[in-house]
Amino acid sequence: MMTELEQIFPFEEGKFQVYFNSDCLYHETYEDHPESPQRLRNILKGCEQSLNHDLPLSFSCPEPMKLSDMTEVHDEGYLLALESCIHSGKSSFMSADNYICRDSLDAIRATAGMSRELASSLSMGGAGFALTRPPGHHAGKAKAEGFCFVNNVAIAVNEIRRRDEIAKVLIVDFDVHHGNGIYSIFREDSGVYYYSVHGAPEHIYPYTGYQTEVGHGKGHGFTKNITLPEGTSGDEWLKVFRAGLTEISRTFKADYILVSAGFDAHEQDPFSFMQVKDEHYLKACLELQDLAKQQCAGKIGFFLEGGYSLEVMERLVPRCIEALSLNR
Repeated sequence: MMTELEQIFPFEEGKFQVYFNSDCLYHETYEDHPESPQRLRNILKGCEQSLNHDLPLSFSCPEPMKLSDMTEVHDEGYLLALESCIHSGKSSFMSADNYICRDSLDAIRATAGMSRELASSLSMGGAGFALTRPPGHHAGKAKAEGFCFVNNVAIAVNEIRRRDEIAKVLIVDFDVHHGNGIYSIFREDSGVYYYSVHGAPEHIYPYTGYQTEVGHGKGHGFTKNITLPEGTSGDEWLKVFRAGLTEISRTFKADYILVSAGFDAHEQDPFSFMQVKDEHYLKACLELQDLAKQQCAGKIGFFLEGGYSLEVMERLVPRCIEALSLNR
């Protein structure tokens, strides 16, 4: 499947980059688990069937990342425990919803490799979308939860800083769940601004991300959480999202923008927490890209997080990729 997309959209610098690795499909979960391999299969099917072959896109498969290269983001002991647990044949790691199988380590390494490669592309003036699976925004330095094992966005930040240690990064998270892993890693970091719009933590996992959580120490004031009630309409979601982004952009000038792109606030998502529609996600993605063009020469990277309606993922993610490629 991926070979065909790479043939249709061969790698070329200057185009909008889409990263995928087939190893991500072999991270199996139990039947009816929402974070299933079918999510990616449907996205790829949608890309094959709906993307115009003349779009300024490149699809490519980066090299997996070694666990030993992730120690600047995650504790070494944690990574070794993860590896050992997978090799032992156990069915979960640290929490029951973090299902694992014998191929999970390959998927985790592949996802981290995509994250690092996207960051590398951004550092050279590029932009793109990494079809990361497993997702990452709940993973802390030494904690796996919420279907997440390795924090993909944090790996990208680390790669950016390896090339430019004083780079300022804006992370925008529009998944319906708060990215508690991202917050825990960067809450004391004044060079990373974390902005999240999510469901009210009193009622939705991971029960964090209150508006009073604004960072710690040197990172105080570099976190903005906006919480929304169950049933929030797409128009209200977009209005609030825009207002927060406008406020942040007045005071924080980013060198890079990274987006935790979760689509589970969609009205058709099985969790049914909010009523966001395709058009609202498309507008949010394009407005983020416009901000990147204004602030940081278009250096923006999207990382797939949640979104559990197979039908929505099949049509919406390719639509976002198409729109972003044309708006560069």
